[in-house]
Amino acid sequence: MITEPGISERLRSAARLEPERFPRLKVLGTQWAEAAAAKLNATYASPVQVEFAALSTFVFSGQAMEIAETQIALVMRAPQWREQALLAADARFADTVSEAAFGGDGRTVSDGKRSLTSVGKFFSDNALRAFGETGNAVFADVLPLNMVPDRLLAESVGEKLEALLPPDNRNFVEFRFRISIGRCEGALRVALPEAVIAPHKRKFATLPEAAPSIVDEAWAKGLEASVQKADMQVRAFLGEHKTTLGDVASFQVGQTIALDVLVDSLLVVECEGQRMFRGRMGRSRDNYMVRIEETIDPTEEFIDDILAD
Repeated sequence: MITEPGISERLRSAARLEPERFPRLKVLGTQWAEAAAAKLNATYASPVQVEFAALSTFVFSGQAMEIAETQIALVMRAPQWREQALLAADARFADTVSEAAFGGDGRTVSDGKRSLTSVGKFFSDNALRAFGETGNAVFADVLPLNMVPDRLLAESVGEKLEALLPPDNRNFVEFRFRISIGRCEGALRVALPEAVIAPHKRKFATLPEAAPSIVDEAWAKGLEASVQKADMQVRAFLGEHKTTLGDVASFQVGQTIALDVLVDSLLVVECEGQRMFRGRMGRSRDNYMVRIEETIDPTEEFIDDILAD
C-alpha cells in the first residue's frame, strides 16, 4: 500500500537544495580550491594541484563512506549551528599530501591500500584543517561559517560517523576536490550541513558582480597613439566686428572693415569649435603664424560673455 508522505516530510523535500540552481556555490568551490592550494603550497616542499571537481547533495550513510574508501575525516563545528561539517578523504589523500610535504614529484602512483601511518595522519590532519580555514575565508562575505575542528577520525570512519551523527542531521551539500602531485592523486569531500546552506538560497542563486576588467597596457597605449593622430581643425580668429544685415548687404569689393582689435591684441585659437588658447600673430619668412600665450578657462570665458551682454 502506498501512503501519502506526511507534511513534515513534504516540507523537508521542498527545502532540499538543487545544486545546479545555485551557480554561486560552484564559484565558491573554485575559489575554495585556489585558496586551499595557496595555503598548502606555502609550507609544502613541492607544490600540489587542488581542483574543485563537483557539487552535489547527499544523505549520509556509513556504508557509502566505506564504499568511497574514506580513510580519514575531520569533524568540524560552528558556534551558531548544532550540525557538524565533515571533511573526508580517501586513502590516497594521505600519500599525496605527504609526498608534497617531503618534496616528492608524485612519480609513484599510490594504490590506496596502505594503512594510515602516523606521518600520513599528521599531514592529512594539517591539510584537512587548511581546507576548513580557507573555507571559512571563502564563505565569509556570503555566509560566515566560523568552523573549528572538533575531532579527527581515522580508519572505520563510516562506522564512527554513524554513531556520531544524529539521524535528523544527515543531509549535506558536498564539495568534491581533487588534490594531486604528479601521478599521485587523492580525493577530498567537504560536506556542509544542508540546514546551514538552505536558508541562504537567494545569496547562492546569483553570481557576484564581475570585477572591473584589467586594461591591457599595450592596447591602451596603442589606442592613445591612434587618438593622437586623429585629424583636428584648428582656427585662429584675428578679430570680430558687429554690424547690421543692411550693412552686410551693401558691402563692396575693396571696402575696409575696422576690427575691434589692436596690433598687439591676442587672437583666439579654436579647436573643433571649442575656444582653447589665446596667442599673438607673427610671421616666419613667407608664412603667418600664431604663438600661444595662454590657455582659455571655459568658466572665465562664460562669465565674461555674460558680463559683456
